Order: sequence, then structure tokens, then C-alpha cells
Amino acid sequence: MSSHAISMLLVDLAVVLVAARVLGRAAEWVGQPPVVGEIAAGILAGPTVLGAHLSSVAFPMDVRPALTALANIGIALFMFVAGTETDVGRLVRNRGALPVISLATYLVPFGLGSVVALTVLARHQTGSRIGFVLFVGCSLAVTAFPVLARILHDRDMLSTPVGQLSLGCAAVGDVLAWVVLAGIVTSTHGGDGHAWRSALLIPIALGTWWLVRPVLHRVSAVLADGSLAVVAVCGALVWGAATEWAGLHLIFGAFLFGVAFPRAARERVRAAVQPLGVLFMPCFFVVAGLRVDLSATDRAGIAELAVVIAAATIGKLGGAYPSARATGSDKGTARTLAVLMNTRGLTELILLDVGLSAGIIAPQLYSLLVVMALVTTASTAPLLSLLRTGAKATGAAAGRDAAEPRTPPPAIR
Repeated sequence: MSSHAISMLLVDLAVVLVAARVLGRAAEWVGQPPVVGEIAAGILAGPTVLGAHLSSVAFPMDVRPALTALANIGIALFMFVAGTETDVGRLVRNRGALPVISLATYLVPFGLGSVVALTVLARHQTGSRIGFVLFVGCSLAVTAFPVLARILHDRDMLSTPVGQLSLGCAAVGDVLAWVVLAGIVTSTHGGDGHAWRSALLIPIALGTWWLVRPVLHRVSAVLADGSLAVVAVCGALVWGAATEWAGLHLIFGAFLFGVAFPRAARERVRAAVQPLGVLFMPCFFVVAGLRVDLSATDRAGIAELAVVIAAATIGKLGGAYPSARATGSDKGTARTLAVLMNTRGLTELILLDVGLSAGIIAPQLYSLLVVMALVTTASTAPLLSLLRTGAKATGAAAGRDAAEPRTPPPAIR
């Protein structure tokens, strides 16, 4: 890189960090999770708002590869942390409502998204039709586990039954999404002459679980927090590199290493690794935002966006509410769960980035799906407030009805 490019990179990094922090705080101030403001910051930096010329001046083409590299580091660390938050044993042991609701809240929007891909979005297909349809279905079925956890924490719902149930469903849904995405990406690159690499994924996964996990358990018991953080970061990067080399995206390797990390050390390592994500993840939001270009969106594109948002929302609500009611939840709990499961955000952006990089979706559809993720995530908090207000009003009305003396019905003569 030239000295000018290095200077621009440093300035851009400073601007990115400040913008993400300011807009993230602004989002919190209006009752939204910070990721809403951070996604907005990325879109503001792109051609949609600044225009293609000004955006390329602010973020020159020779600087963007470095930003992308930093963004990939941020994604690897984020997916590692997401892996440490996934309790595979708990998911396997659960025999109650969780499996039913999880499958319903994934399969219903997945099926609806597949139908939309075959009809409304067919003109955006770039490669394999099956891969395209499955990817659109997967993108509508995602629930962002970390964003959901933040919303529940901010509203003191994290330890409530509906909070725990929604987190469990989101965890199952995310695992399903990554498995489906892995299959799509593998099939997409199956004919590039390196299909034999994909065959190594199963040995890598089994070796990580049966061989590396016991070693991590012993190592974590003797290492100090700083050394353990180095092991975690290096492992996330190396495993990410392995799955990237095998024809998948680096997110799968980093996630796998996080899942394999011993539960006893997860809190310690999260406390050390998460602050690093604060520095790297804003680069990802900007890189994602630079790819969003809605400036040429016509009426057909606006109609497609409306259909995508409607399908994503109806799919989640239509999957969560009936399944929650069928497994014993009351109406209020089922409504709250349905709204929570419509949360997307960072997980959705990572999935879309993989799809765009792999050539599964076109840039215009990528832009529409990013906006869908932003809108559905931003709608969660207001809808929760609306449900809470309605519940209070219903409770107050019920209390008044119970307190008021009732006039006996007239006698039947």
C-alpha cells in the first residue's frame, strides 16, 4: 500500500469507529439495539446516501481490501463468541416445546422465502436455481441470537420463561441456518475443481469435537485469562482459515471452534474476546454498507422490498405463534415470542455477505435483504412496547371489572 492509502485507511478506521459508536448510542437512546445504528452507519457510508463518487472518495478502492480483511477478523471473532454461546448439549437434551417451536419458526419463513424466490425475486438469480431458492429461504428464516439477547437484557426479560425460550429457539435456528448455508456454499463451489476439499469438512468437525475439545478443556484449566484469549483468537482464525480453504466461508470454522470451547472457560474467554470485536466489527458494517446501493431502485424494486419484508415478518409470526400456542403457551407469551423471533441484524448481514461473495445472490437483491434485516430488527422493540402496553391496559380493565359491583340480571318471568 502507498503512504496515501495507509493514511486514508487510518482516517477511515477512525471515522468508522466514531460513526458506529455514535449511531449505536443514538439507536439505544430511542430504544433500539446498537446494531440498528451500526448497520445504518454502514449504509450511510455507501453509495445509497453519499453517491458512488463521494463514497469512493471517502473509502478509496485501494483501501477497501484492507477494510475487508479487518472485517473478516471481526466476523471470525464474532462467530467464535456465538459458538461459545451455543450449548449443544442443552439443545440435544431438550424434549419440550423448544424443538417444535424452533423448527416451526425456521421452516415456515424458509418455505415462504423459497416461494418468494421462485416468483417475485426470480429475476435476481445469478447461479444455481436451487442454491438461490434455498439461500433466500434461509435469509428469511434467520433470527439474530446476539441481537435478541441484547434486546432481552435491556428489557429485563433475559431470565423470564419467554426470554429463555426465545433464546433457545434462536440458537437452534442459527445452527440450522449455518448447516443449510454450508450445504448451499459447498454445492455452489462443487464444480470448481476443489470439491475434494469439502470432503475434509466432516473430519475437521469430528476431529475438533473429539480431539481438540478435550485438549482445550485441559489447557483452559491451567492458562491465565490473557493466554487463554490468545488461544481463543488464534483458534478462531486458524479454524476459519481451514473452512475457507475447504471451500466454505471462514464463519463456519470460527463458529465450530467456539462450540468446542469448554463451558467452564467460556465466560472468561468471552470477556477477553468481545472487546476486540468492538474494534473490528464496525469495519464489517461499513464493508456491508458500501455494497448496499439503493440509488437505482425502481418501483419494481420497492415492491420486491415490501414483499420480502412482509414475507419475512409473516413467516416468523406465522411459525412462532401457532407453534407456541400448540405447545401450551398462553396468548400473551406466544405473541411476545413471535415478535422476538422476527429479530435479525448482524447474523443476517453475515449470511448475506457469504451469499454475495459466493455469487449466490446479485448485488441488488443483497441491498434489498440488508434493508429487510434493518427494518425487521428495528420493529422488534416498538412491537414489544406495544404488546406490553396492551397487556397493561387489559390487566387494568380486568381489575376494574373485578372491582365494580355487578348488577344482577333481571329475573325471568
